[in-house]
Amino acid sequence: MEKIKEKRPSPLATDWGLRISAIIIAVIIWLFLSITEYPTINKTITNVPVVFSMDGTSAAEKGLQALGYTEQTVDVEIKGMNYEIGSYGVNDLVAQVDLDSVTKEGNYSLEIKVRSVHSSDTVSVVKVSPDTVDVNFVHKSNDIFDVSANAPNVNAAQGLTLRNPVVSPSQVTVEGAESDLSKIKRVEAIIDEEVTLSEAMTLSTERLYFFDEQGQKLDGSKYTLLDSKKFDVSFDVYKKKTVNLSVEFGDLPPGFNVSSIPYELSETSINVITPKLEDVDTQTVTLGTVSLSDIDAGKSFSFDVNQKLQSGEINQSGIDTVIMTFDFDKDNYIKRSFTVPSSAIKIINPPAGKNITLETRQIPSVYIFGPDEVIENLKTTDITAVVDLSDVSSTGSISHSVMIYASNVNNAWCIGSHEVQLDIEDKPAVSNRADSSSSSSDSESSEEE
Repeated sequence: MEKIKEKRPSPLATDWGLRISAIIIAVIIWLFLSITEYPTINKTITNVPVVFSMDGTSAAEKGLQALGYTEQTVDVEIKGMNYEIGSYGVNDLVAQVDLDSVTKEGNYSLEIKVRSVHSSDTVSVVKVSPDTVDVNFVHKSNDIFDVSANAPNVNAAQGLTLRNPVVSPSQVTVEGAESDLSKIKRVEAIIDEEVTLSEAMTLSTERLYFFDEQGQKLDGSKYTLLDSKKFDVSFDVYKKKTVNLSVEFGDLPPGFNVSSIPYELSETSINVITPKLEDVDTQTVTLGTVSLSDIDAGKSFSFDVNQKLQSGEINQSGIDTVIMTFDFDKDNYIKRSFTVPSSAIKIINPPAGKNITLETRQIPSVYIFGPDEVIENLKTTDITAVVDLSDVSSTGSISHSVMIYASNVNNAWCIGSHEVQLDIEDKPAVSNRADSSSSSSDSESSEEE
């Protein structure tokens, strides 16, 4: 009878079975020991992130916001069953700031509470380090402030000067606590570079300082910029220039000596700066023209200086108005009344083809003003009146201004204005028939001779 061989199990299958069995036995032993010998353990988990959320809190409902809080972590010591917390890490715990006590503005020391993310685990928190966090709660607001530049080390080259630098953007929106915003009186963009400028230049900065009413620097960490964080500061280089001031005189009679007028200007020169670096160092500017007939005792004239400056020039003297006055006491100026007869009235530059008839017989109340020794020796025959018709082309009866002066002196003048009445007509045309008859008569006379 044939012997049947017994089939033996594979060595590999036997090995895997032993391994699985060993693992199962080890887990059973570990569970047994955890429950019987070591039922609970303490474990410390480090760097657990702290959650700070105001969603749904009373503080959020009252419009409060936290200032100065930064993200942080805590170290947590927990206690629990070994089989539950033995493998715990940072993802198994939640640390959160308790905001229940925050009901109004102020500084709070708030508790950091920690719990397990596994609701079924019997875990207790032994220690949290740190266990509180300091937070300031305020009603936040924002405001817009002008930005000026502070550049103590930026200078102009010798002979040049710097105009006040211009900041762009010129304003900034700042957020912070209402009480802190109210302290800001000045905002400055700070330029630290040391530069000597011979031409215009723009420098940039991200440094912004806040100052109170007393000029004390405020804590910048309390403020947040809501728009620009970079500021361009433009520096313009100007040249210094002296502007001499003068006044001209109008309506002067022939031969009049302007230097005889005893006048003074309250300022004879001012200092200006100009962006035209190639411009001259000194310049004379005429403030205006004064009519000689307007100058009388007690009179003065004022001139706006800035209107006479060139485009781009800036007045640095602080003088905006110059006053012109007269010292008529020095040579004892007086005035005297004359009546000018029609025989003394001269008409010049009459329009072509016109007949001019002077209808004014005399000009009364003509006041001549000058030094007393000159005026006392004047006679009516010394007075001349000139009517210049170079501006007239029409016909009819017209009134026209007349210049009156003493022809034999050069330091006295007529005060005020005067007019004469004129009648202007076209000259009659000469007929051709009359010319022909005249020629015929002349011819006959010639033949008789």
